[in-house]
Amino acid sequence: MNIFNKMRDLIDRKKAVNEIYDDIKNLDEVLLEKRIEIFKEIVTPKFAEIGLNNWNGKYLWYSDFNSEGIKHVIEYNVFKYYGGSFSFGNCFNFVPTISGKKLVNHRTDKSTKIIYFKRLEGWQKKMEKNSPINPDKISTVNEQKFRESLDKVLAENIPKLKLWFQEKKTIEENISGLLYDIKKPPFEIGQRIISFEYILGFIYKQKGDIETANNWINKHFEKSLNSESEKELITQRINN
Repeated sequence: MNIFNKMRDLIDRKKAVNEIYDDIKNLDEVLLEKRIEIFKEIVTPKFAEIGLNNWNGKYLWYSDFNSEGIKHVIEYNVFKYYGGSFSFGNCFNFVPTISGKKLVNHRTDKSTKIIYFKRLEGWQKKMEKNSPINPDKISTVNEQKFRESLDKVLAENIPKLKLWFQEKKTIEENISGLLYDIKKPPFEIGQRIISFEYILGFIYKQKGDIETANNWINKHFEKSLNSESEKELITQRINN
């Protein structure tokens, strides 16, 4: 780390500590009922503007499935210590996930789930750099900070979300995105249960290319994320 980066890190950490002290002095946490009220007022109309016309009444916004079986999804994720942020991505009506001892499809509103998962850019960079500052954090310390941070995060990210969704509408566009993420994987803490390879396996099954589907599923299995019984379930679904 060069001297400039060291200085910047020290400044960021001092800023983070000062913010913690300020939060303690002004703590009046925004709880679930109030969050939902403000989401209805501010967030839901904004996400509707970029095609996510459905809201589950809590933390999930999503579009309808398009003709290729792809649905765009945004989710609010709760953090420890009075905060949260948004993740986003795609749900596919042909990519199941493991639940207990069975594969679950995601074809209904109730079962909507981010399968191709992404974090907001600032949140992702915070993780990669181990920075104390997350520019995409939404503070729930009190209502004023909640509204201010929410407005800021939405203003910064709505154009980015709109562009990502526009570029990930088709199966081929999603293949390109997934291949890029495999080549240059985002920083993770642990491993994703739904790997990029797993998604590609089921995308190629949907395309009718079973050989390529099995190749990707086998690459997913190399990550040792599934039990033998789960592998059997997945392999059967790929080949039937």
